[in-house]
Amino acid sequence: MSQTGTTGLRPGAGPPARTDVVVVGAGISGASIAHHLARQGVSVVVIEQAPQPAAGATGRSGGMVRAYDPDPVIGDLALASLATYRDPGCWASGRAPLHAVGAVTAADPAQEPTLRQAAGQLNDALRTSAHVVTECDQVAGIHLAGGVALVEPEAGWVAPAEVTADWLVQARADGAVVCHGLRVHAVQADGGRPLVRTDAGTISAGAVVAAVGPWAADPTPGLRPASPVRSRSIQVSVVERRPPAPPHATFVDLRTGWYAKPVGADRTLIGMPHLVWDSPVDSPPDPTHAQATVAALTAHFPWLTTAAHLHTVRAADAYHPPGRGGQASELLEGTDVPHVWSVRAWNGGGVKTAPEAGRRIADACVADAFSDAA
Repeated sequence: MSQTGTTGLRPGAGPPARTDVVVVGAGISGASIAHHLARQGVSVVVIEQAPQPAAGATGRSGGMVRAYDPDPVIGDLALASLATYRDPGCWASGRAPLHAVGAVTAADPAQEPTLRQAAGQLNDALRTSAHVVTECDQVAGIHLAGGVALVEPEAGWVAPAEVTADWLVQARADGAVVCHGLRVHAVQADGGRPLVRTDAGTISAGAVVAAVGPWAADPTPGLRPASPVRSRSIQVSVVERRPPAPPHATFVDLRTGWYAKPVGADRTLIGMPHLVWDSPVDSPPDPTHAQATVAALTAHFPWLTTAAHLHTVRAADAYHPPGRGGQASELLEGTDVPHVWSVRAWNGGGVKTAPEAGRRIADACVADAFSDAA
């Protein structure tokens, strides 16, 4: 195999019969991986079963990004990813996608030393102004309800569908072929390398990486990860925010899992864990959970008691099952087909890690695709 990039498809043409790497899934993780692969000059084909990218969990994600995470491995990925989201030079649009409204991470007061240490590390790495607040009723428009908080003024949120589209634009410019509305039926071994069977024919690849989110729980033959993955429901509501309700930063409470983010100047997205396992992406919204979410978040946003409810969105994401420790340090898991890999379940945190995780996964795929090549 040669590391020469391919060109885009001609009108009416199918995908190429051979490529270095096939990326299955054009959500935010798949797009990041494809971008980093193509940037290295690797020929890459992206296959997405939906007619447009970011059609699954990515398009319905709140897109909150911050550098801090209690898991140091995820935090390492998130820190590097925040730097990318802040850098306009990394994007085809020429502008950084980050809406820097700030991020507030609330925690139990016993976590204060840990948060202070994290703030120092973030500031050293990113030259930011992260800091910890204690004995404070309110910060950045958010009531802390008795907790302490790590405040990252330079963090915030991104629009995941826009980020995905930008990476795919860059991937195409670097020679990637991106196929929408194309289904993978199976992946099997063929002469020691993967053969990808699709609606439009077969593709022989040096390596395959599946970034399919909740579909990893019931995967296409040949794409099943070595350890079990389950889908879990994610549900958020958007409410109207009118004066005198103040603007606010993004927010997550590590004590409860509750979270919120501003949506433009006059709306707020709110969410809390929805512990419905094996939930399809297209499940209808749960009105009882939507009401419970408003009631819970009122502790942090008192104005929610009179806010108009605009809409509720439900989706699903890939999760490690309860009681499983997870493999945060392992970005890829093998399958039963050689040189075929599955991106780890992100437990709802894929957006904040996507830039750096995609880069590292691309590096691993390149090494694997060209291993033992003549």
